[in-house]
Order: sequence, then C-alpha cells, then structure tokens
Amino acid sequence: MASKKIVDSINGILPQTQCQNCGYPDCYTYADAISKSKAKINRCAPGGKEVIRDLAELMNTSIIPLDKDITATDLESTALIDEQFCIGCALCIDACPIDSIIGSAKKTHSILNSLCSGCGLCLPPCPTSCIEIVPLDNTLTRNKPSSLQLIELDQVSRSDLWKNRYKSKQSRLAKQNLEMSKKTPQSNQNSSNINKIKRISAAMDIARKKLMESYPN
Repeated sequence: MASKKIVDSINGILPQTQCQNCGYPDCYTYADAISKSKAKINRCAPGGKEVIRDLAELMNTSIIPLDKDITATDLESTALIDEQFCIGCALCIDACPIDSIIGSAKKTHSILNSLCSGCGLCLPPCPTSCIEIVPLDNTLTRNKPSSLQLIELDQVSRSDLWKNRYKSKQSRLAKQNLEMSKKTPQSNQNSSNINKIKRISAAMDIARKKLMESYPN
C-alpha cells in the first residue's frame, strides 16, 4: 500500500488544474492511482513532458510519451465568456473546480482570470458555447487586467493556488450536501433537480429569444 507521503509527492508534481483529462476526478486521485500502479505517469494533459519527466524521476521509472488517448493542453491558458451569448444558466459555475466563475441565475457570468486555470471543464456544459479557452498572456490583460496577477505567478504558486481553491470548494460542497441530506427528504432533493432543469430550460428560452431578435424578418 502506497504511503500518503508518496501520494503527496506525486500530487506535488501535478499542475493542480483539476482538469480530469487524465480520466480521474482530480489531481490527487490520479496521484493516488499512480502510487498504486493503477495509472501510468503519462496522462497529465497540461503537464506534458515536464510532468512525465519529473514523475519518472520520482518513481524511478522510464520516461514515456504522453498517452496517445490524451490530447495535450496548454498550461498557459484561461477561459473567456462571450457575454453577448451568456444566458446565465450557471452550469459553468457548477462545473468550475476552483470557483473562478461568478454570476447569478439568468444574469451574465464572468471569469475571474486572476484565478482561472484554463482547465476547460466549463466548456461541455455550456448550452450556447459562449466560452472559449485562450492563451494566458499579456495580450489578455488589455481586456482582463486581473489576469496579470496570475501571469506574474510562477507555476508552483499557481498550482498551490488552484489546489487550495479546489480543496475549499470540495469542503464547502461536502458540508452543503451533508446539511441537505439531514434536512431534505429524498422527494425534495428530486424536486431540486427538477427545478434546476426548469431553470436551464428558461435560460434557453431567453437565448432563443435573443437569437430571434438578432435576425429580424
């Protein structure tokens, strides 16, 4: 059985974007799988060759290419929302592992580019495809000055930031789920899911209305 110290060492090498491209729910779970020889060291999409090299050195194993089923991503990236098409469905907020998206239901959302890791988890659930991943560079600072805060951090500091924010969100969600399970009957939990579906449907209606207004007869 792998010790926590080994798992922590492996996890310390991973970039902590929590992107799930490796096939695991977060970086720590992937690190644990590596430590138990249940996963290879070549599945970190944003870490690429550098992470593979460092993991190979730590685990005293050979350097291997990035897994052919993994698409490499750029660690120097961040997300942007095209506010013209945002319908306020809040699905991206739910998907973000580090709480770097703000907004309320049926209101335009915004990315906190001083925090965003560019993991891309907000893209699949967006019903209007109004989010894109862009380079994290000085060009971005013209429209998103806060991004400079992240640009100026070294990767170790960024990883620590993302890891701590992920832990914070997971702790908050666990507490909320525990409180809900104590107070909310299963029937009400199902009702909550139905309400969420209705909220998304209403947001889509707004999107369709905007689209029709954009193309008058």
